[in-house]
Amino acid sequence: MKNNNNFISTMREYIIITIGVILVAFGIQYFYAPNEIAGGGLSGLALVISHYVPMLSVGTIIFLGNLILFIIAFILVGGDFGMKTIYASFALSFVMDFMEKVMHSHALTNNLFLAVLIGTSIIAAGIGTTFALNASTGGTDILAKILNKYSTINLGISLLIVDLFVVVCGALTFGLDKGLYSLFAVVLNGLVVDRVIIIIENKRNEKSKANSDKELAA
Repeated sequence: MKNNNNFISTMREYIIITIGVILVAFGIQYFYAPNEIAGGGLSGLALVISHYVPMLSVGTIIFLGNLILFIIAFILVGGDFGMKTIYASFALSFVMDFMEKVMHSHALTNNLFLAVLIGTSIIAAGIGTTFALNASTGGTDILAKILNKYSTINLGISLLIVDLFVVVCGALTFGLDKGLYSLFAVVLNGLVVDRVIIIIENKRNEKSKANSDKELAA
C-alpha cells in the first residue's frame, strides 16, 4: 500500500512538473523568441546563439546545453534534483521543438512591453512550479539552485545574478532597446518565481497540516 502511495505521489509530482515545463515553453515560443527577448537563462542564451547559428533551433541548443549542466546538478545538488531536472530539461526541449515545428509558434503580441509582462508571468509560473518540487527546467536555473543551496541568497535573487550575463549578450545581439526589456523580464521573473514558490509551499504545508489533523482525529 505504501509503495502504491509513493508511486502515485511521484506520478503527481511529474505531472505537475510537466505542466510547469509546458508553461515555460509556451512563454518562450509565443512571447520571447518571436520578439527577440533574451530574458535570461539558457533559453535566452540559446536565442542569442540561434541568431548566429540559425540551423540550430532554440530547443536543440537548450538540449545540448543541458547535457553538460545537469551533470553539475547530480554532483552538487543531489540525485533527486538531477533526475527531475533531466526529465524537465529534456521535456522542455521536446515541447519547444514541437511548438515551433509542428504548431508553428508565432508572436501572440508584437508589443514588447506586453510580451515581456505576459511571457515572463507565464514562464516564471512554470519555473516556480518546478522549483517548488525540487526540480528545474535546466540551464542557468541549475546554477541558480546551486547558488541558493550553498549561500543565503534566495532563488529569485540567484536567478537574477546568473541571468545578467545573458541579458548583456541579448543587448549586444538584438540592440539596447530589447536588452532593456530583457532586463525587465529578468527582474520580474525573479520576483514572480519567489511568489509562486511561496504560494505552492504554503498550500503544501496546509495540506500536510490537514492530513495530520485527520490522523490525530482518527
